[in-house]
Amino acid sequence: MALVDLKSKLNEFKGVNTPDNPYDRNKPTQLSDSVKLSGRSGGVRPSIRTFAKGLEMFGIGSIPIGDTYEDKIKQDSIFTGNDTLNKLNQGISAFKSFKKSVKSFSDNPLKSISDLANIDQEAKLIQYRAKAYGKQKKLGNPAAKVVFTDRKVDDAFEGPIKGGKTTRNVNKANMTPYGEEGKDTNLIDFRFKDVYNNKFLNFSAILSGISDTITPEYASERFLGRPESVYIYQGVSRAVGFSFQVYPTTRQELPVLWEKVNYLVGMCYPNWIELGAPVYKSKDEMDYQPLTMQSPLMELTIGDMYRNTPGYLSSITITVQDGSTWEFEKNLQLPHHIEVAVEFVYIGKYLPNAKGKHFELNWLTDTNDKLGTFTEENKVDRTDEYKWISPENKDIKDKMLEKTGNWAKFIGLGD
Repeated sequence: MALVDLKSKLNEFKGVNTPDNPYDRNKPTQLSDSVKLSGRSGGVRPSIRTFAKGLEMFGIGSIPIGDTYEDKIKQDSIFTGNDTLNKLNQGISAFKSFKKSVKSFSDNPLKSISDLANIDQEAKLIQYRAKAYGKQKKLGNPAAKVVFTDRKVDDAFEGPIKGGKTTRNVNKANMTPYGEEGKDTNLIDFRFKDVYNNKFLNFSAILSGISDTITPEYASERFLGRPESVYIYQGVSRAVGFSFQVYPTTRQELPVLWEKVNYLVGMCYPNWIELGAPVYKSKDEMDYQPLTMQSPLMELTIGDMYRNTPGYLSSITITVQDGSTWEFEKNLQLPHHIEVAVEFVYIGKYLPNAKGKHFELNWLTDTNDKLGTFTEENKVDRTDEYKWISPENKDIKDKMLEKTGNWAKFIGLGD
C-alpha cells in the first residue's frame, strides 16, 4: 500500500522542474546547471586525459594538462631546467599575483599590500616546490602504472613482476645495487660506505629515532684537607643511534635490498688481509697463508647532519615486523618488511674542539687546529649573514628584475 501511495505522489510532479521535484530526469536541476565543465579536473576532456595517461604508462612522460594544484606544480617543474623559460614563468606568475592583489585591494587592502610586498617570495615558492617535485619524480613512483615488462628481469623470478630495474614504478634507492653510491635517489641522502672495500650501501631514508649522544669523561681528585672534588677533563665519546625501515615496493627490489642488508651486517665483522709471506710445507707446496684482521671502518651520511662521517658500527639489530608478509618463492623466502636499528660510534674528521665543527654545516670551515671554525679575531669564520647557506642561490629579486618590465618597479621590487 505504501508503494502505491509513493507512486501516486511522484506522478503529481510529472513534467514540473522545480526544487521540490528532484525526480524529473528530462531537464537539468538547478544543481546540475550550477556545475561548470571547468570544475572537472581542470576542464580537460576525458579523451584527452585518457590519452595523456596512456602516454605516461608507456613511459613517454607525465603531461600535466589540468589546472589542479598538483598539475600546476608539474607545469612549473617543466620550466626549472631552462633558465630563460624559468625566468619567464616566474615573471608571468608574479604578474598574475600582482593582478590578483590589485583586484582585491578594495575588499582587503592590508592583505593586498602584504601580498605585493612579498610577491618575490611567491615566485621563489613556485621555483622551490617545482624543484622539490622534480627531485621527487626521479625517485620513482611505486603506484605508477607501466605497460612494458623487462623480460630479462622477469625470467629470473617465478612470480610475475611489473616493469624492470629502471622503470618509473620502482624505488630508485631500493634498486641501487650494493657498491654504487646512488646519488639523487633520495630526497635526503642516506647511505653507508665501507671504507676498506670502497663500497656504498644506499637505502631509502625512512628514518626514525635519531639520537646523538655526546659523553664527556672526567676524573675526580681530592686534595688533602679539602672536602670538594677537583675534576680533570679526560676526553669525550660520541654515538649516533637510529632506525630505518627496509621494504620493497616491487618484487624485483627484494633481492637487491637483502643483499645490501647482508653487507651492512658484514660491517660488524673484520676484513682479512695477508700477513707476511706464506708458510711452505716443502719447496713447492704451501702450508698456509698467515692472515690478520682489519677493522671494518665506515662513513655515514644522513643529510647534512653527517656527511661522509668516519666511524664504526657498535651494534646492529634487525627486526622482522610482526605484520610483514614473506616471499614464498624458492630461494627468495624472505620477509618483505624489516626494521634495522643501528648504533654508530662517531670518530669524525675534525679535531675535537669546543670551537670546532660537529655537524656537516657547509658554511663552517674547520681548520683542524686550535682555532677550529674561528678566526684570529675570535669570530666565526663565515661570509656575510645568511649568504653562507647556499652560495649558489642568488637573490630571487635580482633574477626577476632583469627582464620583467616597469610593473616590477611600480610595485616596489625595483627598490
